[in-house]
Amino acid sequence: MNDQLGPTGDFPHGKLNADDEGALNIAISRENGVVRIDFGEPTAWIGLPPELALEFASVIVKHALALKHGGGKP
Repeated sequence: MNDQLGPTGDFPHGKLNADDEGALNIAISRENGVVRIDFGEPTAWIGLPPELALEFASVIVKHALALKHGGGKP
């Protein structure tokens, strides 16, 4: 597995449309009191299948709740 952020060159769910540039490795973290989502490059849009969309949302909520309750870095 490649841990480098940004494009992977893969299309794990097929090419969605002509603008689809493929999968991205991203990082979600907490930094200086905010939830930080790092796409590794400028990104116009992302598309996620339902399971990944729920996981993405869950990780964001987890970090937001930790910050709200005084948690710093994970």
